[in-house]
Amino acid sequence: MKKPLFSLATLAAAAFVFSGAAHAHFVWLEPAAGGEAKAYFGEWAEDLRETETGHLKLVTAPRGIAADGKQTPATRHADHFVVKADASGDARLVGAYVNDKGVASLYQARTGRTETVARHTLELVPQAANSNSFTLLLAGKPLPQAEVVVFGPPKWEKKFTTDDAGKVTLQTPWPGQYVVEVNHTDKDGKGTWDGKPYTQTRHVATLSFVVR
Repeated sequence: MKKPLFSLATLAAAAFVFSGAAHAHFVWLEPAAGGEAKAYFGEWAEDLRETETGHLKLVTAPRGIAADGKQTPATRHADHFVVKADASGDARLVGAYVNDKGVASLYQARTGRTETVARHTLELVPQAANSNSFTLLLAGKPLPQAEVVVFGPPKWEKKFTTDDAGKVTLQTPWPGQYVVEVNHTDKDGKGTWDGKPYTQTRHVATLSFVVR
């Protein structure tokens, strides 16, 4: 009788770790090349990229968002997704994980800072093309006093906070790739993703760009 109990405990622990990873991770897009951009799920600063045999499969129905707002299913690969980039070189991807408690982690990734408009529900929008000054928009409205985390080329990390107008200016002291992460929880954010209903939304937005 002890063996089945042990197995159930092991499965429960594995499920806890599995869902915990999804909560801690984020999706980011690498800079576009050849009209396409690759999206990864994991921890950029730790060089952790999940695979389809692991946690990547938690992210369901990933899709790219074009400049005209049209959404197209992303192409799934063993350790990443691929979406088309806009003519500007910017690209966006949205995907989600809905856990058994009805909480949706809505991953909203963007690469490039040329376009000065938002297409995600939660997005850092440059005040001018290639600017280090941004406005954080939630459903088209500025989000004040929100934490913004910047990861830099030497795996440097620095936290900023948007002002009362949702604006923030980031520091990018080195050349190379930067990934910026923002989180916001909407406790009344109900909906359905890929056929699975949820009652709360955890928005996880990232912006990646290269400083020359």
